[in-house]
Amino acid sequence: MNKMGLVAILVSGVLAGCASNEQRDNYQEASFELCNTSVKVYSVSDDGRVRIVCEDGAKFSLQSESTLDTMRDINADYCSGEGLGKFSESSNYYMFQCKSGALLSVAK
Repeated sequence: MNKMGLVAILVSGVLAGCASNEQRDNYQEASFELCNTSVKVYSVSDDGRVRIVCEDGAKFSLQSESTLDTMRDINADYCSGEGLGKFSESSNYYMFQCKSGALLSVAK
């Protein structure tokens, strides 16, 4: 029984380590690709929602970290990689503003 408990603790430790590496990677990518400045706040709540505040005041609230991939694509395709100033997500649309000021809405 003690060996099984030890194995369970080791497995959960390894999985927790992997999760924090993914979050750290997402933090760094958000800093370079989305904010185009430093990230001031990057937090993930217990229900998976992500909150990002950039050094320049841009703020993002995402339903999950997987939305970061969509934001990267939007930044590259619609904002020429200059960064996003605002981003929100509804059930059918992504609404965002490029740092240049262009305000757009794209169907999911």
